Amino acid sequence: MTARGSRLIPLVAIAALAALLAIASAAAGRKTHTYQVLISISVDRSAHLISGKVTSEPEAPSFFCEMASLRIREEMPGKDKVVARVYPNEERLAEWKFTVGPSLHGARLYAETSAYHLPSRPIECLAGRSRTVTAP
Repeated sequence: MTARGSRLIPLVAIAALAALLAIASAAAGRKTHTYQVLISISVDRSAHLISGKVTSEPEAPSFFCEMASLRIREEMPGKDKVVARVYPNEERLAEWKFTVGPSLHGARLYAETSAYHLPSRPIECLAGRSRTVTAP
C-alpha cells in the first residue's frame, strides 16, 4: 500500500464517524410521541371464531400502532401459553380474527401486543391487552 493510500483510510473513517454523529444528533432532537394501544375482542360461538380490532388514540397515526401483530394467549396458572400469532387484516385495517381449534374449546384466551418503537419515526406504541374471554 502506498503512503497516500494509508493516509486515506483514516480520513474515510473519520468522515464516516462524523456523518454518523450528525445523523444521531438530528434524530435525538425529535420528540417521541407515545400512543396507547387498545385491543377489543369478541366471540362468535357458532363459527368457533374469536375476532377483534386494534385501535389507538384518535390523534395517533392509525397504521403504525394498529397494524401490530398479536399473540393469542391461554390463561393458565403460572406463565400464560402463546397459542397463536395473528396479524391484522390488510384489507380492513386493524381487524383480526382467529379460528379456535378443538383443543382450545372452553379455554380462557386473550390477545396482546408488545410495545415497540419505530426507529425511522418518532413514534412509540405501548403494549396492549384485551379482556379475557372463554373460547367457544
